[in-house]
Amino acid sequence: MRDIFSLIRIKHWIKNFFVFAPLIFSQNLLNFPLFLKTLITFLLLSIISSGLYILNDIFDLENDLEHPIKRNRPIPSGRVNKNFALILSIIFLTVPLFFSFLLTYKLSLIFIFYIFLNFFYSLIIKKILIIDVFIIAINFILRVFSGSVVALISVSNWLILCTLFLSLFLGFAKRRFEMILLGDNAHKHREVLSSYSINILDKIILILATSTIISYSLYSVSDETINKFGNGFIYTIPIVLYGILRYLYLIYEKKEGEPTKLVLEDFPLFLTILIWVIFSIFIIYVIWYNQLKKLYFEVEHW
Repeated sequence: MRDIFSLIRIKHWIKNFFVFAPLIFSQNLLNFPLFLKTLITFLLLSIISSGLYILNDIFDLENDLEHPIKRNRPIPSGRVNKNFALILSIIFLTVPLFFSFLLTYKLSLIFIFYIFLNFFYSLIIKKILIIDVFIIAINFILRVFSGSVVALISVSNWLILCTLFLSLFLGFAKRRFEMILLGDNAHKHREVLSSYSINILDKIILILATSTIISYSLYSVSDETINKFGNGFIYTIPIVLYGILRYLYLIYEKKEGEPTKLVLEDFPLFLTILIWVIFSIFIIYVIWYNQLKKLYFEVEHW
């Protein structure tokens, strides 16, 4: 059972929390029916993601044997039979599609596109320079859209833009980590790494880190945000700035770059994300509620 849990990579499910973004920023987190639908979407998408992880492990079996860490995974190590893993993957990819259709056919279409995109990524796209990381970013945007369609909430352009830059930043940072970890054998594990260099990745990472900070800052001071939430998000900019700088420190000084591992194991980074979440929910719900009360009082007094 331990190998099965390792195979489906439950800790990577944290990436799917992006499905809650539309619900939170539309001020519907306390709407129980919408919250329940979004939670179900999160679970369905997480199961599909696990199915894709298993399928990717099967496709990458030969390359993973060359990787100092991934060769210890259940399939390359031989602890889990490849045929059993394939059957489990098929179940994980098909069953959620049925339940997603019960929520809305639009969610099923997103899931189908998500599956085929990642299937072709595992076969072909992951070998194409730069496009390989853009597909990872598209996956994060699809997570946001999944939460949007199930709750019937439109997605802000700012949310898409911030998600795009952040996911690209994390994706290229991971590529840099793989090149440093594997050294001269990097191309044996991931063919596309032969086309990258540490120098170009450093430039890309800094550009995307800057783009992430600027896009979030512009979102925080935009008329749309201030009209909806007040100017509270302006005070979260230092939190986001520290989080990006902390991540850069871990990339360059600690030679890390695996996003899931860093978020869960680096306490300062985890605490930064937690503080941002708490502040954001406070701004979106508490301050917004007080503004509504004040407006109601003024109207009633008038």
